[in-house]
Formats: sequence, structure tokens, C-alpha cells
Amino acid sequence: MQTGRISRFSKTVLSLGFFFLYAPILILVIFSFNKSELVTVWAGFSFKWYGELFRDPQMLGAAWISLKIAFLAASAAVVLGTMASIVMVRMGNFTGKTAFTSMITAPLVMPEVITGLSLLLLFVAMGQSLGWPGQRGMLTIWIAHVTFCTAFVTVVVTSRLQEMDESIEEAAQDLGAPPWKVFF
Repeated sequence: MQTGRISRFSKTVLSLGFFFLYAPILILVIFSFNKSELVTVWAGFSFKWYGELFRDPQMLGAAWISLKIAFLAASAAVVLGTMASIVMVRMGNFTGKTAFTSMITAPLVMPEVITGLSLLLLFVAMGQSLGWPGQRGMLTIWIAHVTFCTAFVTVVVTSRLQEMDESIEEAAQDLGAPPWKVFF
């Protein structure tokens, strides 16, 4: 009997939590179709602001740059994260393994704002002392995104490599498969 009340209470709290999280997003989506220039006054349904958005070359340029950085950062993070996972799982215990693992997974436990500010300070200090990067732009944003995303790739790929039976790889090598074919 008491279990039902706890379950009902849990469902109520969960529903209120989801409402608290998703209601502002829903309101934002609804008011994005507002005809009025004032955000809080509903003047009717319209696609006016979406038309303005797609006619603005600055917004389209910013969206294109964001997509390019996302694609390039994800691609680089997959390559670096996979290499880091292979080192952590297949190389056994080596000197500095704990430090290497900690450095790779540090962005997971650090707040993103701290990571971003730290990288900004690093780029500013490097610009002043080394002259590189000359200016902060797409390259530094890409480096920051790769730094952050590599940790996520490493965690996922490491868990999959730990679950995988090494004898499958050894059997493929025994049957004459080249290393790149064993990897893929």
C-alpha cells in the first residue's frame, strides 16, 4: 500500500521536474511564431521571424561556421578519442597511465565554463609569448571543441574496447588480416 504512494509521489515529482525543464522551451517555441515585435504580447501566428532569420546573411554565415566547426571537431575528436582509448586499453600498464587517463577525462568533471576560460587564458598567454595564435577565431574554437569532445569519445570507445574479446583480434591476425583491417 505504501509502495503505491511512493510511486505516485515519485511520478508527480518527476512530472513536475520535466514540466519545470521543458515548459520554458515550449513557451519559447510557441512565441517564436508570434507576429508581434514584442516578446510578451501575442499578436497572432506568423512565420515572419523565421523568414527574417533565413534572409539575414550574418545569421546564415554564423550557422554555416557553426556547422563546419561541429563537423571538424567531431571528426578530430573521434580520431583522437579512439587513439587514446586504444592506448589506455591495449597498451597495459605503462608509466604515466594514470596521469594520461586523468588528462583525457578531465573535461568531463570540470565545468564547461572553467574549461573555456582556461583555454581562452592559454590562447591569450600563448599569443603574447609565442605569437601563436595571432588572433582567436575558428582555429581556437575548433581546438577548444576538440578538447572537450575527445573526453566523451574516449569514455565510450574505452568501455567498448574493454568489453571486446581480444581473442577475436588475435584470430583475425592469425588468419592473415593486416592491422588496419583488424582495427576496422
